[in-house]
Amino acid sequence: MSTTNSLQKDIVTLNRRFLLVVQQMANAKHPLLAPCVPGWLMQKVRNMTLEEIDALAEDMIAPCFHLNLQEGHFDQMKEIPQGSRRKAYLANVVATHSASHA
Repeated sequence: MSTTNSLQKDIVTLNRRFLLVVQQMANAKHPLLAPCVPGWLMQKVRNMTLEEIDALAEDMIAPCFHLNLQEGHFDQMKEIPQGSRRKAYLANVVATHSASHA
């Protein structure tokens, strides 16, 4: 297995676990969640199915807890059908964000 494939699998695993933890904490109204996760993300993840979380985590090309995505970008990515278009969209968002902060 190549390092790239291993790294991508790790990113998928981290994203899935992060989204599941956010969902669990949101449903439990955990007091430490609010300072760590934007309110819009808590609301969106709270109502996602396991299948939606798995599909979204599979297509994220970088750790979702580090991207600092805006709500509109998250909504748009969620609406794009699973697969390469979703990945390309996120790559564009990341590149645009990085360029604007360079």
